[in-house]
Formats: sequence, structure tokens, C-alpha cells
Amino acid sequence: MIRVDYFVITMPRSTTADAHFPSIVGQYVSKPQEDRIMQFHGYRGDNKVFVGQSSDRIMIWSSGQHAHYVAKTLNTNVFESFSVARIDLQVTMTSLDADYMIEYIQPNKVYKATKVTNVNEKGTTLYVGAPTSNIRLRVYNKTAESGIIPDGGGEYVRFELQCRNQYADKAFTAFRNNMVRSFYFMVMKRMIDSYTYKLVESAIRSSDEELFVDDFPVGKDDPIARKKRWLEQSVLPALRRLLVEDKQYVDNFVKLLYNGTNDASGADMY
Repeated sequence: MIRVDYFVITMPRSTTADAHFPSIVGQYVSKPQEDRIMQFHGYRGDNKVFVGQSSDRIMIWSSGQHAHYVAKTLNTNVFESFSVARIDLQVTMTSLDADYMIEYIQPNKVYKATKVTNVNEKGTTLYVGAPTSNIRLRVYNKTAESGIIPDGGGEYVRFELQCRNQYADKAFTAFRNNMVRSFYFMVMKRMIDSYTYKLVESAIRSSDEELFVDDFPVGKDDPIARKKRWLEQSVLPALRRLLVEDKQYVDNFVKLLYNGTNDASGADMY
């Protein structure tokens, strides 16, 4: 699943926009506190969302898991116009060794590329595109950054497409019109080698549910929490598919959860 991980949008102030300002704060800012970003004065929440006003514009800034929600649900129809300053689209997939995978990605020579590798510890990051460009790809070892490992082992590697200015407007339009896959594939295909591109494309297309949970843990969670995520992300999607193909089997499986005995054989499931 392609997710929005960073989102900044501005729009001109008007009588209608100003009237909606309190509602926007109420909808998106958790536990608002007065704050300021550049010339914008407003409210920042503990959920990494800021909504503020300058003399002539309104800005909504969000990062992390809440950026996806803001970008998905913001009612842009109430504004005369708007401009997306930045939107980051990310895909997180698993790899046995994220650093090794990143080390052998071949960026397109058209783009400036920089690789940052830690010494004596895990954590490699690849940048494709200049820091000031309107489109830039960042590939990094998410497990090394967060300390969270996949339930099935290996490491998380994140492919983060950073879009600014006109690319941000195009990405946002694609996102809101359910065409974000096409946009993401188009850009990725011309920035990295075909082998890595196919890996990312396959990971996106084969995912029925979110590949990366909405509430990504901020610390090292306990084994019980990891098992719950595994059930929600792996077992449940598989059961849903099987429900279409063999409903009787799923019904028997649910019974086994409660009594531990197979109705047909009478044998205990353990």
C-alpha cells in the first residue's frame, strides 16, 4: 500500500476559508497548542499536525501516520484554490538485509545520487535526486531507524518519494483520484534499475491490506503486540481470500479456535 507520510498544503484566505478554519483545527489537530511555523500562526497537536494562518494564506502541515489521513479526507471544495507544497509517498517492504539491498540499487544516471552508510552499525540511506529538486527518492533501512523488525524476520526497507511544487500537485491529484499507483510506478521506473523497480511493484500489487500498519510503533513493542499485527496483516487477509474459495473450511477453522477439536476427525488440533 502506498501511503502519504508527509503533507503540506496552503490555500488563500477568504471569508469561506476563514469560517472553516476552526473546524479544520478541530478535525485534525489533537490537543492543540498555539504555535508558529514561519509566518503562519496557529495550532500544533501532539499528532504532528499543524494548522495556521498568515496574513493571506492558510497552511496545513502534517507528518507521519496522520499525514495520510489529512491528505485523504481534507475537503478541498471549500477553498477557492490550493497548492500542495510537498507530499511524500512511501512504500515499506521487507528484506532479509535492507542495507545489502540498498547497496546494490542502481539509480538512473540522469539523477544525482548520494548514499549514506553508517560505520560499524546498520543503517544505509540512498538519495536519488538533488536535495533542491521537485522530485526525490529516499530509500532507507527503516528497521535500523526505528528498531522495529518484521514479524517474519528480516528488516523493513522504505521507498519514500518526496514530491514538491508541481510534482506535489500532480501526486496529490493522483492520490485523491485513486491513481496514486500509476503515478508512483511512473516515477520510480525512471529513477531506479528495473530489478529493484519490479520488487517494489510486486510488493505493492500483491498486498491486499496495508503492508505497513497505520500505527507504526514508536518503540520496541512486546511479542504479544507483534503477534496481533501478524494476525491482522497476514492471517486475516488469507482467511478473507479463502472465504470465497472454501467457506466450509473457514467455518470449521473458526470452530477450532474455540474448542480445539476438528469436527470431522474428532482429533485435537494440537
